[in-house]
Parts: sequence; structure tokens; C-alpha cells
Amino acid sequence: MGTYYFRRYRRTAPGCNTGTIIDELSFSAESAFEAETHVRKHFGVGMVAMNWQNDFARLEDDEGNVLIEWLRGFTHA
Repeated sequence: MGTYYFRRYRRTAPGCNTGTIIDELSFSAESAFEAETHVRKHFGVGMVAMNWQNDFARLEDDEGNVLIEWLRGFTHA
């Protein structure tokens, strides 16, 4: 079982894909697919309310690899 991180970032500049972590949640899952399903099920509604001009979100594994990005309110693989 691996550890995955759902992180919200504050953009360093408008439209930028880099930023500072403002929220982080870690959890265990059997696979990246299960981790993505967990994020969509538990945090999907909360992401709708995000300010996409200032923030973005990522699902990362325990090695820091970005598995999924939500840059503008929808998935960027």
C-alpha cells in the first residue's frame, strides 16, 4: 500500500503552474487509480469552490511524482 498526497497550492503568479502548498492531506491507497478515486469522491465538491485564478491542486505519490493536476477546475494528466 502506498502513501499519496492531495495538495492545494497558491500560485506564485497568475496562470503559473508553480506555487506554495497551502493544504495537504496524506492517505494510503493500493494504487494510483484508487488514490484518484478517493480524491474525486471526497474532495470533488470542494474543488468546485476553489479560486482557480489563485490556486491549483495536485495528487502526488510518496516519491513526489505528480499523478494528476487540477489547474483550472478540470483534470490535467
